Amino acid sequence: MNNKLNAISTFLCVAKAGSFSAAARQSGMKQSAVSQQIAALEQELGVVLLHRTTRSMKLTEQGERYSRDMQLVLDAMREAEMRLDPVDQQFQGRVHVQLPSGLGQIFLPHLLSLQRLHPELHLMLSLDDRIADLVTEGVDVAIRLSSEPPLAHAARVLARVETALFAAPEFQAVHSVSELATLPHVRFSGIPLDAPLRLLSQEETLDVKVNTVFRANTSDALLQALESGIGIGGMQLPLAARALKNGTLVPILPAWRLPDRFLYAVFPDARFIPQRVRRVVSVIEQLLPEIMKKN
Repeated sequence: MNNKLNAISTFLCVAKAGSFSAAARQSGMKQSAVSQQIAALEQELGVVLLHRTTRSMKLTEQGERYSRDMQLVLDAMREAEMRLDPVDQQFQGRVHVQLPSGLGQIFLPHLLSLQRLHPELHLMLSLDDRIADLVTEGVDVAIRLSSEPPLAHAARVLARVETALFAAPEFQAVHSVSELATLPHVRFSGIPLDAPLRLLSQEETLDVKVNTVFRANTSDALLQALESGIGIGGMQLPLAARALKNGTLVPILPAWRLPDRFLYAVFPDARFIPQRVRRVVSVIEQLLPEIMKKN
């Protein structure tokens, strides 16, 4: 049993390092011993895990699947062993968290405090509005804003996020939805250029064609564009709160709002979510009631 676990660990090291020589250096083994362990594992499993040439190494389809599954198994074993220790080890190890750029800036001071309180926790934060490939990029949990849950991964709703229209104080007054079609607009670049702006009131839903003059792929760039006075745009209330308080943004048509979005915690695999990942998500979730207030 121990020999097989060693071979599996060696295989995972090779898969992560990308070559036998790199895996040998990292593990302190001879390259020939690494090769022998992989060959013995392949013989026992009856499948080829790695395609080898004199210059390169690549996982087979079975190798990729086995690598993902065995990493989950070893992580679960380590988690079980940690729970045997009476010392609280829930905040130990690496946790790679992807956050939307705007909300990520709000969460950042709290996550830095968490890191200071738990030196054995190794946070890796990606503040990014793109949709990352959780498996290939090694993301443990992605905090995502979306109108619906992702189809490919396990997800849990953390909060509902309201979005409204804003502009700089010096921007011209807007009295009706019909005026929006003739005014310059600021929008997220992930939205198709010709997509209408959907607005909701208590009584109705309208789709309005708008004149988009500025697009950006981060919330901070959109916020600065709105504050500069170049147009009207939608912004999640938590992201607009400080600008509203400072007077650099004002609401536009407050009786109307954009469709609500939801904040999800998205996990690469629901079969095993390490306790340290659950704990970090719990910390984020505890912050949300205060962050989501309409300041």
